[in-house]
Amino acid sequence: MKSCFSKNDWIIDDTKEICFIGRSNVGKSSLINALANNKIAKTSNVPGRTQLANFFNFDKFRIVDLPGYGYAKVSKSKHFELSKIISEYIYQRINLVGIIQVVDLNVITDQDIETAKLLSSRFVHYYVVLNKSDKLAKSYYDNNIKKIATMFGFEPNKFYCVSAKNKTNLNSLKALLNIIIA
Repeated sequence: MKSCFSKNDWIIDDTKEICFIGRSNVGKSSLINALANNKIAKTSNVPGRTQLANFFNFDKFRIVDLPGYGYAKVSKSKHFELSKIISEYIYQRINLVGIIQVVDLNVITDQDIETAKLLSSRFVHYYVVLNKSDKLAKSYYDNNIKKIATMFGFEPNKFYCVSAKNKTNLNSLKALLNIIIA
């Protein structure tokens, strides 16, 4: 619908928004495309391609794809700009009703855990989506969810294991999004 560099460009209305945040290259845009069942978000194999807050309309709400945090190869000034976009949106956006942190199930980093602790303390509707489950056996998640929950310091019900590639568990995630906006 719209891509924004700063809060001056944000859409002004009362539509509820859920943002997707995560490290570069964890599959945020792919997950949005899978939820939409259409290629609405640009995807890339190169980390750091999302460099704006991208607004996508769904039936009763909007999903906002934020730039990735982490290891994208960008200059210091560009890193500052990306951080500013993320901070402004998360801390100043009135329409924001929930946050989905997308994490690569295969590579959970300290930065993912730190970000989770910071955001979960501010937002009631905060959840972690463990993406790329297609790269591991289903039993890995089943056998390790308590360990993963302990790493993050959350209850296991805050986690959703999905695969944007195979569209695994997308119905559970869609149901969660509808609960958040209710």
